[in-house]
Amino acid sequence: MTANNKPIEIEVNIGAGSVAEAVAAATRAESHGAAQIGVWDSPAGVPDCWTTLGVLSQRVSTVPIGVAVTNPVTRHPVVTARAVSSLSEVARGGVFLGIGTGDSGVYNLAQRAATLRDLREYVTCVRELLSDGRARWHDADLRLKREPDVRVPVYLAAHGLRSLELAAETADGIFIGLGYSEALVREVLSVVRRGAERADRDPDGIDLVWNAGAISINSDSDRAVTEAGWLVASLSHHFARFGVSSKLVPAEFQEGVRKLGELYDLSQHGHQSTARRQEYIEAAVDLGVWEYLSDRFLIAGNEADVRARIETLRSRGVRKFEIGLSIGGSDGMASVLDLVRQINDSDRS
Repeated sequence: MTANNKPIEIEVNIGAGSVAEAVAAATRAESHGAAQIGVWDSPAGVPDCWTTLGVLSQRVSTVPIGVAVTNPVTRHPVVTARAVSSLSEVARGGVFLGIGTGDSGVYNLAQRAATLRDLREYVTCVRELLSDGRARWHDADLRLKREPDVRVPVYLAAHGLRSLELAAETADGIFIGLGYSEALVREVLSVVRRGAERADRDPDGIDLVWNAGAISINSDSDRAVTEAGWLVASLSHHFARFGVSSKLVPAEFQEGVRKLGELYDLSQHGHQSTARRQEYIEAAVDLGVWEYLSDRFLIAGNEADVRARIETLRSRGVRKFEIGLSIGGSDGMASVLDLVRQINDSDRS
């Protein structure tokens, strides 16, 4: 099978308002063909991730479930290792562990994101606890009373070149938040390959998941773009936190992207009002970055538009996407999964 017709996959990442809502979304995602299912770790805004995953382990049976993503700031490595190892005992479809420097789950608790050095040490520590039951962390010996050799794939969230390199060196998979314009995809794949080879790893063995935020399908193409357009502010926020120099943003757009990202209201992450979403689009237009960011990040339009966009991205090497429920809720998510299933079925026929 060539790269251009390898199956397209969707990871569904759920930021639900209740455990019941998360269960309903996860079971629907599984029934419509999701490749894996994650839940947010953002305590101020959504139910506790590990409690939710414990419930999901009894309702989802055919695909891996996990946290997407936790962080080194609010979760001690022993707590995370214990939680994911316990989940692995009961999750019938498997588990995964997503880790990042921290975003809404950190800033909404009046904390700041971890450094990449802290992230590297955290990943190493959690891995060692899972495999050996012991590790060093902040000059202290840690123990985990658990049978050794618990195998849990670790995914790192990467929104810049430095975090991408770290993920390529250390992770089983990467949640890539850099977008997928043509030149950018080439650079991302090149960085992943270099990072993996530097660590004597097989780059083709790393699971690359491209964060779309959402894929918007509507019979009215313009409306689909409008419904999805606010996502450019959310994704710009990740760029603005530590500067855009390592985010592959052309010089003429850097100031506009930074200002747009700073406008994003993280306290309402994933639950922005309709009026606020429209304000983000208007701001992107006024700042002169709307067309640039739309090409870089958005997958939106009618079914034919979205299908063509996905096929184009697959030809570039992008074939696994992460989406949430922020556009159209569970219905919107199911529509995306159904379209992807149709594309994959067409390839097989």
